[in-house]
Amino acid sequence: MALTDAQRAYEQTQEWIITTRMPPGRVIQIDDLMAELRLGRTPVREALKLLEAQKLVVVSPRRGMFVADVTLTDLLQIHEIRIEMEALCVRLAVERVTASQLEEMRRLVKEVVDCEARCDQAALLQIDRRFHTLIAEATHNRLLQAEMEKLYNLSLRIWYLCMSQIVPSDLAEDAFGEILAAIETKDVARANRAMRRHILHFHESIKHYL
Repeated sequence: MALTDAQRAYEQTQEWIITTRMPPGRVIQIDDLMAELRLGRTPVREALKLLEAQKLVVVSPRRGMFVADVTLTDLLQIHEIRIEMEALCVRLAVERVTASQLEEMRRLVKEVVDCEARCDQAALLQIDRRFHTLIAEATHNRLLQAEMEKLYNLSLRIWYLCMSQIVPSDLAEDAFGEILAAIETKDVARANRAMRRHILHFHESIKHYL
């Protein structure tokens, strides 16, 4: 199904914000954004409303529209919610994962080793993004998937903001192999421990860079 103009505007602008091409605090001029996206005013406005709901855009009366800032408080609040929701996701994934989803997880775990050897942080972030998306998809709970996507995007933007400082070990992608093994063996407790360790490591690593 073809994307609508509003969907295209939303997805592209969201990606620019997450990857910090549109950095935190940047003033958003709708006319400039329309020119960059080559889209009309109505779909761009619709996209910005959605991004405001995702906490990626802030509208300030009489001041204008801005890309949301990133603070240590944001990191702490994201962590408090995400560590519990990611643990819920992996517990449900143990029970509901499909064979094709398991196969893709195995492929991603193999890719991690190659990326770490090349010290390719950008590629590791993309693997991390796909792995967590896959875990959420394996819950087969659409509402949970939507909430996890929102939280993950807020976390991912913080990683991109610190891209020049992070090292591969900061990402703690070694946890993926343990998570995969736990899902394969239907070990809920092990999956829960591994996911919590992974999310906690992210939090402890990134807070030193903010």
